[in-house]
Amino acid sequence: MKDAAAKITDAELSVMQVLWEAGQPLSLNQVKAALDKNGETVKTLLRRLCQKGAVAQEKRSVYYYRPLVAQDDLGQYQTQHLIDRLYAGSAKAMVAALVEHGQLQSQDVDELRTLFQSLWEQEEMS
Repeated sequence: MKDAAAKITDAELSVMQVLWEAGQPLSLNQVKAALDKNGETVKTLLRRLCQKGAVAQEKRSVYYYRPLVAQDDLGQYQTQHLIDRLYAGSAKAMVAALVEHGQLQSQDVDELRTLFQSLWEQEEMS
């Protein structure tokens, strides 16, 4: 999964989003309609995703495509990659940067505080 996630481009991500939202295998025409893009472009993106191991194709009357990479797994990989690349692996430095640059509102900080408190309490119980 890590290799497939590492290779997904922004254009391919839009195709993955359609497949994740569908929750079932889709044909090329269904993906194309959802993206409102040229069929050859979508076909190329699906072919590339299959080659990368991110999508599987199944032959019925036509080919149907389903994601092999879960949305949460890709999000976790990309988040960690961002933290590693921009913040030397420190999630704390990333959050500090968000706070310092006004990207987190007080409500966001309150929600994070509640989340951290809950995680801390769970850790104490184990």
